[in-house]
Amino acid sequence: MRVRRFAAGDLDDFLAYQADPVVRRHLPGEPMSREQAAGYLVAQAVLDEGATQAWHGYAVEHVAEQRVIGDVGVWAPRDSGAPGDVGFQFHPGFHGRGYASEAMRVFVPYVFGTFSFPEITATCDPANTSSQALMKRLGMRLIEESETRIRYAVTREEWRAASMLAVD
Repeated sequence: MRVRRFAAGDLDDFLAYQADPVVRRHLPGEPMSREQAAGYLVAQAVLDEGATQAWHGYAVEHVAEQRVIGDVGVWAPRDSGAPGDVGFQFHPGFHGRGYASEAMRVFVPYVFGTFSFPEITATCDPANTSSQALMKRLGMRLIEESETRIRYAVTREEWRAASMLAVD
């Protein structure tokens, strides 16, 4: 597995999961059309890594299968003191195999190293228990719970401390 920038050639793989009803059931809005997805991938491929007020999305590639199986990303707000908000989505055929956890364990240090966020958050639908479990495994703490959303957070220091304690 590797996390990398999107490329235009990822379109079919991206469309195979981002419009899937299993993936969409916990996400707001409608899936992207083919044209919207193509534009999104091209924009992500060239997005300045320091851009603010922007979503920074990255492909998660299954190297052995030579295909994109999901993506991770972060919303970078304009205010450098505000938290970045991370997210992820994966092809249902790859759920439950640890790929999201592995990708986020690579991505979170990248986010903290690239941006000056003091903290990152992750938000999901209350019914999305799999995402909640992943956030807990990543060492994130619950900071908000309502009927419409669950929100977790981890500071740069908490992540660093948890990473120092991690045993492979």
